[in-house]
Amino acid sequence: MNILLFLTPKQEVTLLYDDYTIGQALRSMEVGGHQAVPIIRRTGEYVGTITEGDMLWHLQKNGLTFAEAEKMPLQSVPHSRDNTPLLASMDLTHLLENSMVQNFAPVVDDRGMFIGIITRKRVLSHLCQEMKLQAFLKRA
Repeated sequence: MNILLFLTPKQEVTLLYDDYTIGQALRSMEVGGHQAVPIIRRTGEYVGTITEGDMLWHLQKNGLTFAEAEKMPLQSVPHSRDNTPLLASMDLTHLLENSMVQNFAPVVDDRGMFIGIITRKRVLSHLCQEMKLQAFLKRA
């Protein structure tokens, strides 16, 4: 099965650009209601994943105010973890293994260009539907 069937395309994903400030990033995440989001370059390459906690701990550790965060580059914030990207050509087994440890998987093409994400919720929803179908077929 092609993992791209589960893809939420880049245009529908809340993401951050690596040239944002911490303030811009926090506002974007607040509007989207997300706790972790992918970061990409303006040229489209996947850079990593950042959490709101990464940014808030960075501000607290360095004694920075939210006003100062407006000037601080997002690149100055260390990431507690980066979600491992999947290649669009990978199979379902890789996706399932990835879903066990990440809430979402960034998906990149063969050039490393970010094309979207696959959420754990979408994978689990598909598996539930498959289980229901199998149970129905057994009864029939």
